[in-house]
Amino acid sequence: MGASGGADSSKPGSNTDSVAGSARELGSEAVKAAQAKAKEGADTAKRTVSSTVSHGAEALGCAADSLRDQGEETLAQTTTSIASGLSEYAERLEKRTSEDLTQDLVRLARQNPTLFVLGSVGVGIALSRFFKASSRPSDGYS
Repeated sequence: MGASGGADSSKPGSNTDSVAGSARELGSEAVKAAQAKAKEGADTAKRTVSSTVSHGAEALGCAADSLRDQGEETLAQTTTSIASGLSEYAERLEKRTSEDLTQDLVRLARQNPTLFVLGSVGVGIALSRFFKASSRPSDGYS
């Protein structure tokens, strides 16, 4: 590295390399921090979705048993099949890394952009309804 200070520091652009290096280093650190935060969020979301799907599969299993008790065998079989599929999906989801899921999502978006956009809109609507429902104030009878 060159000397810092003295006559060299009065030349225009003499500190440019060190400033650019510092900026690159800060930028790199910021990117790493953002990636770590995104991975943490993706892992949390994956666990939440997997848990929710597992609970849904269990509830459908109970519903199938109830339908079977009521003599609705065809509907019970269909419900059991859906519950089984959800349970398998939850298991596969739990075993995959967030990077794998991200790659699958990118592949889906490239192979079928229409499905991806419609799915994104559906997820957006579902999330907005969830947040709207969870942020409702009380009836005002406090």
